[in-house]
Amino acid sequence: MVFLHNGCICHCTICQRNTGQPAEIAVMVKAGTLRYQQNEPKYLAASDFGKRGCGGLCGARNVRQVLRPADDWLTNVTVGTLDRPSDARATGHINADTQLPRYHVCEDPPKFTEQDAARLITILKQELNPGA
Repeated sequence: MVFLHNGCICHCTICQRNTGQPAEIAVMVKAGTLRYQQNEPKYLAASDFGKRGCGGLCGARNVRQVLRPADDWLTNVTVGTLDRPSDARATGHINADTQLPRYHVCEDPPKFTEQDAARLITILKQELNPGA
């Protein structure tokens, strides 16, 4: 299931480099629930924490999957790769401390810096599992 209501705009330098853009917008997905119309992604080890799924034909990064099953709720898909990207809604900025100074988009959602990581994880868990 794709949670189109919890998109994050990530300003980290890794996302900037991987996308060639000032930020990346992604939404959380339940690991293993994405269905591809064609060509499953090819996964590349990104870190000890997760791997990146890239389009088999174009090479574009379209999914980031965590390796630890307990953290699979952090798996996310790049909004621009969805069939209906306009359905996604950004609810927060992450790594706002590395936001490029002249790049301003969707400024209403809250901004979280690297130091806010623990608080952000708590908020995301509550959004994804409201009854837990």
